[in-house]
Amino acid sequence: MVPEINLLPKRERQKSNSILVLVISLILILTILVLFFIQYLTVKRDIETLTADEIYSTAERDDLTQVVTDLKVSGQGDLQTSVTFAERVSYPVSPLLIEVNALLEPHTYLRQYEFVERSIHISVDVETMKSLSLFVDKLLISDYFSDIKVESVTNFELSNSEENTEKKYEIIPRYSAILNLDIDQTYLENGGITP
Repeated sequence: MVPEINLLPKRERQKSNSILVLVISLILILTILVLFFIQYLTVKRDIETLTADEIYSTAERDDLTQVVTDLKVSGQGDLQTSVTFAERVSYPVSPLLIEVNALLEPHTYLRQYEFVERSIHISVDVETMKSLSLFVDKLLISDYFSDIKVESVTNFELSNSEENTEKKYEIIPRYSAILNLDIDQTYLENGGITP
């Protein structure tokens, strides 16, 4: 038998393994450092954004606090001021509605009404334009109203779901008018009596 002789040193092989481990460790450390740097930049940008948002929110809060303070100061008034305001704006509405209903032509219907500070907006349905003109003439003569404005007039057809489709009749459209009635404040305040 031939003896086996190994003349190569064992340490060199270990050095190559340790160099490989060192290189892998360096790459790993550099990767971790790059990730930390990227995370640092992201957090820094987020902090700047949040700081700007905080400054904006603080300024907005201060503005809203000032508005609330102004409203509290301006909203405070005495009882006499409130009563004066209510008396200036309020007026009896029953005589006005009674007058409008009394002046309606036959087959004319008051659909809706809305009171504003110095006038009434009404919506009426009439059969003919003549009925509408007679109604407006009566309103102009009334002492309760100082001016009448016809805002719009539209026509519509009444629909009958049980209508026989074989017989067709000529359907005369009805008219819907929106009127603005300006209230004569002095006549109304005197209880319907001319001063």
